[in-house]
Amino acid sequence: MQSLKITIKIALYLVIVAVIYIVILRFIDPGARWLYHNYITKNLVVEGKKAIDPDRKLSLGMYRPELPYHYDTVVAVEDSLDTKLKVISYYQAWGDGDEHQFNLDVVRNIAKGDYIPMITWEPWVVAFEKYKNNMADSSVALITAGEFDYYIHSWARQIVQYGKPIFLRLGHEMSNPWYTWSNHYGNTPEMYIAMWRHVYEIFQKEGAKNSLFVWSPYTAADSVFYPGNDYVDWIGFDIFNYGALSETGSWYDFSTLTSILYNNYTKYNKPMMIAEVGCSEFGGNKNDWYRDMFHLLTTNVFPQIKLLVIFDNPIGKTATGLDVDWSMTADEAVYSAIKSQVSMDQLNR
Repeated sequence: MQSLKITIKIALYLVIVAVIYIVILRFIDPGARWLYHNYITKNLVVEGKKAIDPDRKLSLGMYRPELPYHYDTVVAVEDSLDTKLKVISYYQAWGDGDEHQFNLDVVRNIAKGDYIPMITWEPWVVAFEKYKNNMADSSVALITAGEFDYYIHSWARQIVQYGKPIFLRLGHEMSNPWYTWSNHYGNTPEMYIAMWRHVYEIFQKEGAKNSLFVWSPYTAADSVFYPGNDYVDWIGFDIFNYGALSETGSWYDFSTLTSILYNNYTKYNKPMMIAEVGCSEFGGNKNDWYRDMFHLLTTNVFPQIKLLVIFDNPIGKTATGLDVDWSMTADEAVYSAIKSQVSMDQLNR
């Protein structure tokens, strides 16, 4: 009888402990985490505006297919140009798979190297299981309607937890037919602007003041998609010279390609970046093209451009499916051409 009473007491004790533990998990612990996030984590966030020194003439960044996991090419570029890169660029699609979630470990590793992450955040809504086999037409309307608010909030909260400056290129090249968020899929300028503002406002509500939203037009006519100065932190251009691989077979220099966009968007008085840049080797001298690009960007020809992100991708494609090597790092002659024209002191100021 005595042993039965002891057994019952132990069982009751375990039940009480289990109930208390469940209560803590369900109510107290989430509450504590909410308080910590809102009153401590948010206050430790470094404002994104401090990411790039406005007095610095030009900062450099890089995209490589192996980034942000392997940095051998980044180190080689820094050694060859005798300068320090500022930004590590990579791409993530929206979706509900693990690969679509914000990865704190990745951005923290980037920060350890004293780099700023830049994520091109691509709203492929068809990557969500619910819309996997559906048409993507007018997909940005789903975002504005709140269909993916849980996903956007999750990213914003984790970016707050990261706490350091980070660039976000949301829905870039909004008139490029390659992308389902473009106007070629029924997404009007008004719908795109509403989507952008909706995402931006969620980030503001979550306290993600370390996020820098980069608006990247595809053409000079994309002003109709501009969300407004209150919703954009930077403007980013994608500059590619396809040379003989283009539909016209024409070789265009960096100045010609950049001026078309730059002159149309200086009116917004925002800091600018070349968010992607590449030159093919067909139809002209690739080395000279890069040399001239660096010369123009370090001699105040485009004074609002403060960041250059090299699209160092050896396995690119043209719009018609032709292979194109965009890599700048494939040939030491490129470095030599750049160094012959540009003093690296101009990049280190």
